[in-house]
Amino acid sequence: MNFPLFFRMRVAIFLSCLALIFSIASPRAEAAAARSGQVTHVMLFWLKRPGNIDDQNFLLRALRRLRRARGVNDVRIGRPLPVDRPGLEQSFDLGVVMTFRDREALEKFERDQRREQAIDAMLRPLVRQYTVYNFVNE
Repeated sequence: MNFPLFFRMRVAIFLSCLALIFSIASPRAEAAAARSGQVTHVMLFWLKRPGNIDDQNFLLRALRRLRRARGVNDVRIGRPLPVDRPGLEQSFDLGVVMTFRDREALEKFERDQRREQAIDAMLRPLVRQYTVYNFVNE
């Protein structure tokens, strides 16, 4: 079952507007080495239709827009790397690693109502489960 084009367009337009709002007065940061005090935010996503490349690509494009959010230093997005190693988690469909300048930047990002609405609009139709890990860089 493919999501109707109209729905995808509405979500894409909404996320574009959100990214524009986040990007106002926010310089795009180069991928920088993690500094002490920065926060790394890791998200793993399991799709409702596991392995569906169209859903992965749609989610991937939407997640790339998070690079423009204030306080975000870097965003890395990818698919699991198949490795023959027992106990290594590889069942997820997409992974995201975001680096924030500090804890306050992460907390502002997470509290922003527009972000919550965009994430819900994007995640609810596509994602069965996701998990988040946060840690402060030493």
